[in-house]
Amino acid sequence: MIWILLVLLTVVGGVTAVGIAVNERRKSLPGGGGGPKALTAGADVERTVRDLRVDDVLTIDGKDFLCEGLIGYDEDGHRWIAGRVVDGAEVKWLVVGIERAGSGGTRLMTQDDSQSIAGYPPEAIVIGEARYVLDKRGAATCQLHGDVGTLGDLKKDRPAGHVERCRWWLYSAPGEDTLLVEQWGGDYRVLRGNKIGDGIVELIPGS
Repeated sequence: MIWILLVLLTVVGGVTAVGIAVNERRKSLPGGGGGPKALTAGADVERTVRDLRVDDVLTIDGKDFLCEGLIGYDEDGHRWIAGRVVDGAEVKWLVVGIERAGSGGTRLMTQDDSQSIAGYPPEAIVIGEARYVLDKRGAATCQLHGDVGTLGDLKKDRPAGHVERCRWWLYSAPGEDTLLVEQWGGDYRVLRGNKIGDGIVELIPGS
């Protein structure tokens, strides 16, 4: 009986020694150890147009546009962006996320300098055969990055990271037509275009 106990103790001792040796071996290997693995610092996370940045490239209808400027809007915690994207002489604005509800809300627009607004925007705006009706309005705190075109004067002689206030009016028309009026100080600008599906725009992150 005693010799059986001795055999069992010998076997248990051998197994324990092997287990310790294996654990030590694992610890010596890169990424070894029994604790949770740390995430790799700086690991790239796939971005979408909602995470657009200056110097990103957007492929729209087979054409590549460079994001030269970006406006980040914040209205009581609701955030959206407008990117100034350029292909040669063609300049567009990609407005993403202005609507609080829904997964859509991506708009591809151009600045319409033919429309002059001198006072408080009306409830409806008629341009050609399209009648745009006011849908939403609000005011946001904005940060401007890069080349934002005619809004560039707002950045002159200002410290990096400064913010501006913008009042906005969003209009809709039958179909996918959309119009956005913004007030920056005493100046208004009009963006006009269409709602688009998220799959129409492909993001190629900048370096």
